[in-house]
Order: sequence, then structure tokens, then C-alpha cells
Amino acid sequence: MNINEINKNWDFIIGLEIHVQLETKSKIFSECSYDYDQTPNTLTCPTSIGLPGALPNINQSAIESAIKFGKAVKGKISKKFTFARKHYFYPDLPKGYQISQFDQPIITGGFVPIWWNGKKYNIELTRVHLEEDAGKSFHNTKNNTSNLDYNRSGAALIEIVTEPVLIHPEQAKIFMQRVKQIVNFINISNAEMEKGKLRCDANISLSKKGSGKFGVKTEIKNINSFRNVQKAIESEIIRQNNLLNNGNKVEQATLTWNNDKNTAEIMRLKENADDYRYFNDPDLPPVDLDDSIIDNIMSETTILPYDYENKFIEEYNLTLNEASILSTTKKIAKYFESIVDSGISAKKASAWISTELFRLFNEKNLEFNSEKIPSESLFKIIKLVDEDKITQNSGKEILRKIFENGKDIDEILNSGNFDTSNLDIGSIISEILSECSDEVSRFKNGEEKLMGFFIGQINRKTKGKISHKIIIDELKKKLNN
Repeated sequence: MNINEINKNWDFIIGLEIHVQLETKSKIFSECSYDYDQTPNTLTCPTSIGLPGALPNINQSAIESAIKFGKAVKGKISKKFTFARKHYFYPDLPKGYQISQFDQPIITGGFVPIWWNGKKYNIELTRVHLEEDAGKSFHNTKNNTSNLDYNRSGAALIEIVTEPVLIHPEQAKIFMQRVKQIVNFINISNAEMEKGKLRCDANISLSKKGSGKFGVKTEIKNINSFRNVQKAIESEIIRQNNLLNNGNKVEQATLTWNNDKNTAEIMRLKENADDYRYFNDPDLPPVDLDDSIIDNIMSETTILPYDYENKFIEEYNLTLNEASILSTTKKIAKYFESIVDSGISAKKASAWISTELFRLFNEKNLEFNSEKIPSESLFKIIKLVDEDKITQNSGKEILRKIFENGKDIDEILNSGNFDTSNLDIGSIISEILSECSDEVSRFKNGEEKLMGFFIGQINRKTKGKISHKIIIDELKKKLNN
């Protein structure tokens, strides 16, 4: 049974806990640095691995990053907050506890807007808090051993906790994508999932359709891709549905996502906040922020992805899909705006960027980079096409030459390959029509679909260098004589 069939009988209640690694120069409670993919256990210090006598100190940059996120989601920013010890025992947690926040987080409330099925949803947040990351375990199933790398131990994180208001696995994926967008826009994290800088825990329960009651929830830990967030939640919904339909109960449990088997597997049963034995960290006094720190961040002008979306829809009359694509990153949004500001219509700029330009980057599996094709070059190409000085196909060819060879657009245009001034279009059309006298007679007898045949012949002769509008205008003149 698929998800949509299950949804006819059951409501899905989904909450997410998303961990974002912050781009701070040092770890959250020590001066030790962290960088991905370094030699194991070379980026450690007494504090990050919990050696006796090593005391933590809070990283102000991490606090400022959390406040920036709180501002972006319109959350309540706490001037006073504390840190707590969260106890659990796992080999990659050297102290036997994690420094996190419990009853006094830095951010409470707020919401993240997402679009799903053409409708806007404001996903409410419970809290956003600061904490340290754990190390990393590497398991070798062949010889049944595990290795530990503590480089990541102590890296700065924010954990974003939603209310249980997500109603479909696809919403969860979209929400996670939006979080990545936001932290990129406000420059607090690259959130590269392949580097473990964005991870997600998902809480799922099923409720009888329309009952409004919560079912027994389960939690899937450490999901590390957008696709897997949706797949993991779908897998657990199917498992819970099968249990309930067969008269069994869902037990509160913690699961892990097995990517090879495409299923969520139970790790352990029952886990509550009490199990972690939270208490205030005795080595970290309560934080009381200066008003100036919060005021400076709150006074900064920050444009967010949904600000661009709203502007592109309301001012430029773009569709939601067009606006969403063009606001994927701040670089793309600014690139689009620069072309529109130069005098190109928003619709035309959108079409060229989201199709022709992105196609080139996608072919090479590259992220968008405006240096590969400056906005001035794309503006000039679109304008030449609009003025019928080059064809759409010629514009695409020029765009590709700039992208692949790094050539200047003026150099390409001056090469003569796109100069049509020496082409006598009238003579070319007359020659083709004389060679196709049968088709001309059939056209004049009512077979108007042959217009496409004539255009194709002319394009082959001119190598697609003449505007369709010019070809059609000249064809009509000659065919009507």
C-alpha cells in the first residue's frame, strides 16, 4: 500500500529535529578548530574530548549565528539562557554526555514558510538551541571492528525542533531543503549534507483520520539526505500502518535508516528526556547577553529566500515554480535581478536562466557560478535574440561557447560566425521554393502545415542563423505572390 492510500485512513503527525553545523572558526566550547575530511583525531584538544580539568568556554560566534537564525524565522531570542548536560553512552561521545540546552534555549517559537502542492504552510518551531557535535564512528563489518574519529567532537551545532505539524513525508523533505536555503542565505552554514553538516531526526506517529489524537511516536535518527528524509518517514508510516491494521500496537522506539535496505530499523525501545538525566552544566555559567550583540544582529538587513519568492511573484508576475527556482540561492536571485534591472523582461530572463543557463551547469554537475557566464553576457544574448539579430539557437550556441571556453561575448560575435549581414534571405528563400515547386503548389492548395517544411529547409541552408520571424515574414510574402 502506498503513502497516499494510507493517508485516506490515517493522519500523519511528523516533527523534525534538524542539526546544522555552524561555520565557526573554532569549536563551540574550545579554541580547537574543525574541518571536514582531515586525518582522524588530529583536530582535538583536552576540552573537546573531555579530559579531566579541561573547562569549556562558549564561542560567541556560535551564539551570534543562532541569533541570526532566530531572526530569520521570527523566533523569540532569549537574552539569558543556560547550557545543560545530556547524558547518553556511545563510543563517539568521549565525555559520556553532550553539552546542549534543555529548559532555557536561546531561541523559542518562530516558523519556517514552505510551499507544498501549491499552498503555503508556516511550519511552527518549538525551539532552536545550541549544542556540541559528537565524534564519528566507522564500522568495518568484514572484521567486526569499529574505529573512532573525534575530530568532529565539539563542533558547533544548532538544533531546530519543529512542532508536530508536518502532515506528509514530502513536506518534511521540503522543510529540510528550506532550512538549508535559510542558513546559506544568512551565511551561518554551508549545510553540506555529504559532509554531515546537515542531519535530521524525524518523529512519526499515526492518528485515525480526523480524530485529532496523537498516536505513539517513533524517532528515526541521523538521516543525511533530502531524499532519505522522505523515504525514511514513508518506510516508518508503512510499518506503523501494517502493525495497526493487524491489531498490534506501535511501541515507542528509536530507529535508524538503512540506506542499503531502504527501510528504517529499530535500534532500541523507549527513550524520553528523563533517560538523558539533564542537569545544568556546572562548568558553564548562565549566559546574559549584552543588548548590543542582539541589537546589532537585529539591525542587519537580511533578504531571505521567501522574500525573493514574494517579490518575484508579486512584482514580476512569475509563477511559484519560476520564483522558487530563481530564489534557490542568493547568487541566483541577484543574478536574475541584475538582468531584469538591465531592461530584460522577467519572463524572458527566467526562461533563459532556468533552462539554458542551468542546463550547462547541470551537464557538468557544477553549482551555479556567475563568473562562468557574467550577467552582462546573458543580457546581451537575450537582447540580440529579441532584436532578431541572432536566432534563439545562435544565442544558445554563444552561451555554450562562453561557458565552455571562457571566451568574451564580443570576441565570439566578432568572429563572423554569427554575422548574417551577408546572407540574402530573399534569394535563399526563392531558390528553395523553386526547388520545392510541388510542395509550393500543395501549400497554395491548402496544406498550410508545409510552412514548417519550408522553415526547416531554410534553417538547414542558413545553419539556423536567421530569425524565425524574418523567415516567416519573407516566406509569406513569396508564397502569397
